[in-house]
Amino acid sequence: MSVLHKAGSISYGLIGSESVVDSLVIEVGLANLSGFNYFHQKFGMPYDFLLKKSISSGHALFVAVDEQSRLLGFARFEKIADDVERMHRGKKSVVKRSVHLLRSIEVHPSFRHIGVGRLLFAISVEYLKSNVITMPDNSEAARFFKDKLMFEKINDNDCTVSARYKSYLLLAYPKARVLLKTVAGNYPRMVMPELIDSYESLMFRSKMGKSISRKDIVRFEDLLMNSSHLLDRKLLREMNVFLNNFVTNS
Repeated sequence: MSVLHKAGSISYGLIGSESVVDSLVIEVGLANLSGFNYFHQKFGMPYDFLLKKSISSGHALFVAVDEQSRLLGFARFEKIADDVERMHRGKKSVVKRSVHLLRSIEVHPSFRHIGVGRLLFAISVEYLKSNVITMPDNSEAARFFKDKLMFEKINDNDCTVSARYKSYLLLAYPKARVLLKTVAGNYPRMVMPELIDSYESLMFRSKMGKSISRKDIVRFEDLLMNSSHLLDRKLLREMNVFLNNFVTNS
């Protein structure tokens, strides 16, 4: 698995090989056991088969897993249109972004409503750099895609997708490009828990007049450097001011 982001004990990444699926602990909801259930209940489909079939079909499979390799969520994307490029003064430029169809996204019931699905999706589209379309199969899912993930109905005059997809919802590339940063700005602790915990701990110790080791500052600097592209301007400025004051006063 290619890890694209880590948030606490959860790793978010892209699976490119069927053999990796065998290393995952996939809990299926049966009787009193909490676990993945949609495809099992609706189609009687084993989840390892579903994930392996997605990979063999050339779909992009993104997952969220914990430190015990337990599958917490997955999202499957199928490319249905490629980038359209043109030459201008000897340089290639993209004039029309590719389109991916979100075939499904599911989160383990025990890890719903804490942002795993939202962050998994945001990381996925950040990697794909593509327009994304989807067709929710119920009204609750449609509200989630519209309210939380910024999908919109496709305008009749929009030429992003062919006519066969006009009834789908669309997340246009300009929005997809900034979705991860938007999620991080709204929920920094969910996206960057180590950085936020480190900053708040250092701020508290500073206000209480307690000593701060150089080791703690170096760790904070490393975390900040790795996540600075996700921070909004206000929080990034606050963190940099704190660092500068520490360096000045030390």
